[in-house]
Amino acid sequence: MKKHTANDITRFLHQHASRVTHAVTLHTRYRPYQKSERGLKRIVELAKTDFRHFRNCLNKELYGPRARRKPLQYQPLILALLEGTKRTTDRRLTLHYHLALGNLPPGMSDSELFAILHRCWVDRAHQRNDTDCQRTCRHRKGAAGWIRYSTKEVREKGNLAAWDFENTQIPYAAFGAG
Repeated sequence: MKKHTANDITRFLHQHASRVTHAVTLHTRYRPYQKSERGLKRIVELAKTDFRHFRNCLNKELYGPRARRKPLQYQPLILALLEGTKRTTDRRLTLHYHLALGNLPPGMSDSELFAILHRCWVDRAHQRNDTDCQRTCRHRKGAAGWIRYSTKEVREKGNLAAWDFENTQIPYAAFGAG
């Protein structure tokens, strides 16, 4: 089995850049500051579990019961990267997610999306009220620029575990094949 490299991960994510409409940052309540390897592993797993809860809530909020009945069609595209999973001496750093989102319900306003993201992340997944969401067309270099920014830990630190593969979802509808 081939061992994937930072370039493989970045290339794969860039293949989906044209399908990405929003860039999101979500800070968790977990801090890697001076954690032991075991402690760091534990908070990473907790962050992933909390994100899975958030993702399920987001699917339901965006698409209602259709998200469960036809998940390959009625779910948002989510490319999820968890940054900060290495030990640090910076006590301010939190584990935080960078998301690339797409395949959202037609006609949804940015303010509606932000309210849903906030409700699912802060109120339901009980994470920090430190979130940001913007259209990728407003990002300096568009979706490709956002993906490049969000993969910096993969590229610069060789942290291949930053890509939260288990919480990434790519529905068929994101490819126009519904």
